[in-house]
Amino acid sequence: MKRTSLVPAIVFALPIGVFAQGNMNMQGMSGLLNVPDASVIEYGSASISWDAQVDGRFSRNNKLNDQGNDVKFGAGFFPHVEFAGRNVTTRTTTGGSDLSFNIKLQLPWEIIPGLSFAIGEQDFGGSVNEYDTKYAVTTWQYGKLRSTLGFGQYDGIAGQTLRLDGIFGGIEYAATDWLSVLAEDDGHSRNMGVRVTTPQGLLPYGWSASMLWVLSGEEGVDGRNDWYGFEFKIPLGREYERILPKEQPRVALAESMVEVIEEPYGIDSVLESNPLVVPPSGNISDPNIRARVESAAQLTREFNEANLEKVRVQRYGREWIIAFENLSYNNNVLDGLAVAIGMAASILPEGDRFYLQLEKYGIPIFAVGGEVAAWDAFMNGRGSLPESVMIAAPTSKLRRRSGDGGIVKSTLNDVREYLDFRPTVMMRPVLVSTLGTEFGVFDYSLAARADVVLPLWQGAAFNVTKDWSVDESKDFTKEGDFGGVYRSQRVPDGVKNRVLSQTLRLGSGFTTMVSYGRFFDINDGVSLEGRWEPGDGRNRFRVILTDFEDKHDPRITRNARLGSWRYFFQSTNSEVNITAGEFYSEDSGYKVDFTQHIGDTRLHLVYKKSENDAFAGVGITIPLTPRKDVGRFAGIQLTGTPSWRYDVTTILGEQGNRLVFGPNVIPTEFFNLRNGYFNGDRLSPAYIRANQERLREAWQTFGVAAK
Repeated sequence: MKRTSLVPAIVFALPIGVFAQGNMNMQGMSGLLNVPDASVIEYGSASISWDAQVDGRFSRNNKLNDQGNDVKFGAGFFPHVEFAGRNVTTRTTTGGSDLSFNIKLQLPWEIIPGLSFAIGEQDFGGSVNEYDTKYAVTTWQYGKLRSTLGFGQYDGIAGQTLRLDGIFGGIEYAATDWLSVLAEDDGHSRNMGVRVTTPQGLLPYGWSASMLWVLSGEEGVDGRNDWYGFEFKIPLGREYERILPKEQPRVALAESMVEVIEEPYGIDSVLESNPLVVPPSGNISDPNIRARVESAAQLTREFNEANLEKVRVQRYGREWIIAFENLSYNNNVLDGLAVAIGMAASILPEGDRFYLQLEKYGIPIFAVGGEVAAWDAFMNGRGSLPESVMIAAPTSKLRRRSGDGGIVKSTLNDVREYLDFRPTVMMRPVLVSTLGTEFGVFDYSLAARADVVLPLWQGAAFNVTKDWSVDESKDFTKEGDFGGVYRSQRVPDGVKNRVLSQTLRLGSGFTTMVSYGRFFDINDGVSLEGRWEPGDGRNRFRVILTDFEDKHDPRITRNARLGSWRYFFQSTNSEVNITAGEFYSEDSGYKVDFTQHIGDTRLHLVYKKSENDAFAGVGITIPLTPRKDVGRFAGIQLTGTPSWRYDVTTILGEQGNRLVFGPNVIPTEFFNLRNGYFNGDRLSPAYIRANQERLREAWQTFGVAAK
């Protein structure tokens, strides 16, 4: 077949424009109709698309499958890096499907003005690769015309529609900002089509939608040669969150060592005469003392109005120490911290300093301090991030008066205060699913889960988890066509966790949680989680130990012995988390999880190695709760989950894509140190400096705008 008829148009075109980011084609990569171009999905954006083209092995029978049912999801995982998943099937989705992953890497610079270059692979990894194709492609932009030329090598097993095998190319003409006309030769057929896109700003939140219609020169199944598809593009974060920290327009500060003086936890007789602790009974004649008391009262009042509770204020010289707990900013605790910083900087005298001590159930989890004037300038857009004291898991800087009766009496007061009925109820979905198997396109078991956490005293809480089954596909039931092949993995109704936990702050970045009770419905025993976050929090070390016995048969144990190291890359908002040891089922192995933060959305690349198998996969974490939850109602706080994660994995290194459940499971309930205390590992000096624009935006949204 002649495949190079489009080359003259490509060769003699003159570049005069800037290349625009492409759209998802029917092969699950940015491009034209089936041909990829040299663009990638914009960093921080996602694409969800569907098309009716019948492809690969599903087109072998010319009398069947007059319509495909293909779903694609792609994302700009990193600047110049595109990652996408594609599930190919027929009109009938119960007859199995093929799941594959595509990747494309774009050269970060143009070879010459207007000329871009990219390489990629379709259907890489896995053990059954029907569409495996490696390719290189260039795109030349000139005015309203884009021409593409590439070469691919097919190495798949479908053996039917050999697209991109050899030379391919195409042209796109942008008639308007919403209409494009396309023509291509994909190595299997010559195609023409149109793409209609919604005008910019028509849809809310930066979304866009498009429709693609294709007329193929190669007759397909059932004599059909026209196909169509739809695509939605979705920003995964706000505009400033879709820029890497190292590329943000910031004013650079020279680094300097900031001396941190941690006050000891205990009794201080100086507080006996401190008017912030024991205000005089009569009128305050000293204007300086009156101003201090009024400032402390205003801080407490405004913190409480912003749903920051358990506020305590002390002052030593020109430094204000303010301890508080976050009630409503559960999507990302940085929002609550930003409100606290903004209020302290706007209320306190300009020449003073403040030290904010964020706590959870009385345990200090983060501290930030600095000059009032410098923070006020930054939070209101007049300066750069100040040189500040930032400490993860700090020692408490609050002091107690000797008149309080010492530590014992103060601890009893904490117990009494926390025993006031004030539980938190977190609602979230639980989804167990399979995708792209021989039993169907998508099988699932969906349940609603309520996590109830009742604080008892400082660092202590009782957690109860209950599930309600919502819906299941037939393969998760005994009525399934294949005898309920996934029935053992369904999410049943019932109480899953009944756990008493005690968190201990050990100082210098060390925190430990010890838990006892019923875990995951079937285990009785104890677990220990310890973490150390030294310095600026780029490194985080974690240990998980469990001593579980099956509630039905104590001879069955599930004793995990795991160590974990996480490193946060401040310049790119990325992290890598490596966990190794014996997992929940006492299977040995390791897990590597690479995460890219884009606002409150997190994209994951996962590699797992167990005793017998290796797995690779992708995942996404999204918040299912507003940035600011409502306060308490009848003493109860109701919230959604800030971190709902969904992963898709595939087995590696063998012929046959058998399903494997259970290896490399990390045995921690949702209420653990990472989620219950440390904001999903997003509460460190390094993370805050990488996301400093979030502090300013949150203050302007929830502080300034609320006044």
